Amino acid sequence: MKKIVSNILIVSTQLIVGGLFLFMLFSGHSEDNRIVVVENNNLDKMADSVSELFEVDHAVAVSIDESKEEELVSTEQKAQEEEAKKQEEAIKAVQDAAEKAAQEEAARKAQEEAQAKLSATYVDASGYLSNPAMGFTVTTGNRTYSLSDEEFNIVAGVIGCEAASDINDALAVATVILNRADRRGQTPVQVVSAPYQFSCYSHQKITSNSIAALQSAISGIRNSNYDSFNGWYSGVSNNYIVSGGNRYY
Repeated sequence: MKKIVSNILIVSTQLIVGGLFLFMLFSGHSEDNRIVVVENNNLDKMADSVSELFEVDHAVAVSIDESKEEELVSTEQKAQEEEAKKQEEAIKAVQDAAEKAAQEEAARKAQEEAQAKLSATYVDASGYLSNPAMGFTVTTGNRTYSLSDEEFNIVAGVIGCEAASDINDALAVATVILNRADRRGQTPVQVVSAPYQFSCYSHQKITSNSIAALQSAISGIRNSNYDSFNGWYSGVSNNYIVSGGNRYY
């Protein structure tokens, strides 16, 4: 735009100067040789117009520069805000993870403490029967197990179904389960849920005897080295802790 206006100004100036020169040339031949003064406001007007155009262009340029600067500042501010938000989210995620871990640890400790208190109730082996002639001797200090509530209920349900009437027979079943777990490197739940091993796994029955016997067993009390048993009428052996209970081998 500035270049076009400048070209127009130059051409116009040249035309005016040329016109003045011709006028003076012809007027020089007049008889009275008078000095002619030509008053022309066109140049001033053109100069003013060009000046105004330059001022407009400058104002537009300044406005564009300011707009770009504002846009740049806005972009930088937005980037800073997004970065700050990401940092806040990262900090919150770490805090949430730490809080969750603390809650889980507290729950685990509470469960262990509760189980330890419960186990302490069943470490007295004096209430259980021994029958060494048939392979039953009550012992303490055997391997202990820590079970979740769900796991405990599953195993206790199997014991209650297999030996519902007598706590000594219930301890004998619990002993078989834990003996298998020791020898096979399995958990008590894996033992009772193994295919074709404990039919009572599919229709469990939790009883007070099964709860007490299992708690004693996982606390280290057992009454035999057997790892198998069948019902009384199976006749698989003559080893039993109570008459009419299970036969162990």
